[in-house]
Amino acid sequence: RAYLKNGSKTVWGKYSKVSKVKIETTPADMSGFAGAKTGDIIAFGSYEQDNNTDNGREAIEWIVLSNNGSELFVVSKYALDSKLYHDEYKGATWEECSLRQWLNDEFYNTAFSASDKTKIKAAKLKNDNNSEYGTEGGNETTDNVFLLSLEDVLNTDYGFSSDYNNRDIARRCAPTAYAIAQGAWVTDESWPESFKTLDGEPTCQWWLRSPGDDTVFAAFVYPEGLVGIKGNYIYGKQVVRPALVIDLSP
Repeated sequence: RAYLKNGSKTVWGKYSKVSKVKIETTPADMSGFAGAKTGDIIAFGSYEQDNNTDNGREAIEWIVLSNNGSELFVVSKYALDSKLYHDEYKGATWEECSLRQWLNDEFYNTAFSASDKTKIKAAKLKNDNNSEYGTEGGNETTDNVFLLSLEDVLNTDYGFSSDYNNRDIARRCAPTAYAIAQGAWVTDESWPESFKTLDGEPTCQWWLRSPGDDTVFAAFVYPEGLVGIKGNYIYGKQVVRPALVIDLSP
């Protein structure tokens, strides 16, 4: 109840009038993305990147991997954070790992507004066994945000080399200042050009969701663009390049 003090006397008012208010979320405008081609850069969502929280989060840039007319498949241009693949000292598939949970919870809710989320399409992912070692990839999953797979980073349709021993510049990735502050290891200016992006930036290693040669290892991409098919320990930190599918429908 509303009330006021009149000297020592309390004067009670009435309940305020209740009105029904309809709040509508305006869907994010995807019309500008309709003509995007493989390799194009788009901006969607926001995340801390310059490691200066006083100026707010920065727009996330995404590289378009494919556009089938109704949806875009994209991966972040920069590595946005540094995370363990799994936070327990035991083997884990993509379905079971803590990094998947973080991407679909904390990252998803931080990076995207309510209107952005209406344009993110839940992706049904096939998690293949490791093609070289046969390590089990686990069950299929449905994710709003995920990591690329071994198959993705060897897919020429997405602009990558099909040879995992190729120092593919399209696979090279630079971390943000924020990712470095979170523990990302990065090359420096003294390293040769084969360890730099197209923009001349120092590079880092980034996680894939596929298993390595054992379930305690996950595949990754080296700074120079080679693919680490044997994998790194899943309870070690590497940088994270989120991927997702954007719905282009009105």
